[in-house]
Amino acid sequence: MKQRSVALLAVLVLVLAACGGGGAGDTTVTADTGATTTAAPVTTAEAATTTAASADVNLLVWADEARTPVVEEVAAAFTEATGVTVTVETKEFGDIRDQMVTAGPAGEGADIFIGAHDWVGELAANGVAEPIDLGAKSGEFEQVAIDAFTYQGSLYAVPYATEAIAFYYNTDLVPEAPATFEELAGICAGLDGIENCVGVPGGGDAPDAYHNYPFVSALGGYIFGYDPASGYDTTDVGLDSEGAIAGITFLEEQIAAGVIGSTNYDTAKALFLDGLQPFWMTGPWEVGNLEGQTEINWAVAKIPTIGGNAPAPFVGAQGFFLSAFSENMVVAQSFLLDYIATAETQQALYDADPRNPAYTSVLEGLADNPVAATFAASAADGNPMPNVPEMGAVWTPLGEQIQLVRNGELAATEAMTAAATAVRGAVGS
Repeated sequence: MKQRSVALLAVLVLVLAACGGGGAGDTTVTADTGATTTAAPVTTAEAATTTAASADVNLLVWADEARTPVVEEVAAAFTEATGVTVTVETKEFGDIRDQMVTAGPAGEGADIFIGAHDWVGELAANGVAEPIDLGAKSGEFEQVAIDAFTYQGSLYAVPYATEAIAFYYNTDLVPEAPATFEELAGICAGLDGIENCVGVPGGGDAPDAYHNYPFVSALGGYIFGYDPASGYDTTDVGLDSEGAIAGITFLEEQIAAGVIGSTNYDTAKALFLDGLQPFWMTGPWEVGNLEGQTEINWAVAKIPTIGGNAPAPFVGAQGFFLSAFSENMVVAQSFLLDYIATAETQQALYDADPRNPAYTSVLEGLADNPVAATFAASAADGNPMPNVPEMGAVWTPLGEQIQLVRNGELAATEAMTAAATAVRGAVGS
């Protein structure tokens, strides 16, 4: 803590200098805090001046309910070390992006806010998020997390989690998970007293493109064309490609065979928890709920293969963004790099909400945890959700068209053709 305090005092000296020369936003701090701590020592007079000035520096952090307690503890340590006041406000995760787009330019948004990687394109395009330089610390994070938050060559968040869905199963009903969907169909046919065999959200009254994407991808379908060198090509829409149509046709066949029912998220969850559904396809955010569920025994496996292919679920990442409108950007970056981008904080964030850590050493510490290892393996098969703004035009048409297939109202070919047409019309391709 003493080392962090010295580093922050030095940072605040830079803030004062920047304020005298035209504003804190003109100064950049990287994650290589060794350079800060080994710079010219802060004299007693400098420390006193900076500490007094720090009382006028305030940071506002927006976090969701699951992560607020962790961020509050980190904020308290930061305040104790630097004198900078940090206020942590709890927000609904899904509301943060829209609120920042509105409040940021008006000077009423947070300095730091959590969010998902697929927000990056929109936030960058609207000038809401500021690029972050992790410096030497970039090597301490999983590359998939760094890639997810990178847009047009710049990193836009300090990652803390990655996630992908997998296959929960009731071990009282099914002692071993099926490796293939063909095997799965046989298991479902042999079970009595169940209301639904495989719970996949996205049917009933709630469309859900996210949970159904493994069927789009399993046989070669995709959202937008992608080249690692140039990024996403939004003029190449693959929802009506041969592979995408084949994958949703397979889903249609599973529905007709009674393997997958027309369930929304809440119904699929309730049936699994009540022991009336042996399989449930969803993500690691439910681990905490299931660990407190004593009525059933459960485990997690990768999604069964389809036609010999491993379905590729969407891989998402979450992280801490820096507002481009922050008036205390240097101090905010130091909070992120010296207090959020640490093994201790990253471990605490995982403990509060067990999604795969983006911090490599914390993830490696979970190697003996079969649930975490399985979700990591599922993510390894997956495709990062496109982080381009055009992805906003995909969720509704894709989810609604698959919902029609799930509810038996439309055939797969017509549904995916309609989804692709809608996306092309929206993105101008």
